[in-house]
Amino acid sequence: MVLDLSGVSFCDSAGLNVLLGVWRQVEEGGVVLALACVPEPLRRILEMTGADQLFRVYDTVTEAEAVFAG
Repeated sequence: MVLDLSGVSFCDSAGLNVLLGVWRQVEEGGVVLALACVPEPLRRILEMTGADQLFRVYDTVTEAEAVFAG
């Protein structure tokens, strides 16, 4: 599953908790969650919290889709 986050202009701890909740649900179902077009402020939050170790992060949706298609 690829989430395009290009439209995200703000993300705080509540938003991060939503992303982590989605990650838990898809992991339980055996689905891999990838984040694409992650804005720089959100990338920093993911790195500071260690959540970047849970998510596969790609610069573009096309790049993420190519990895999963291959």
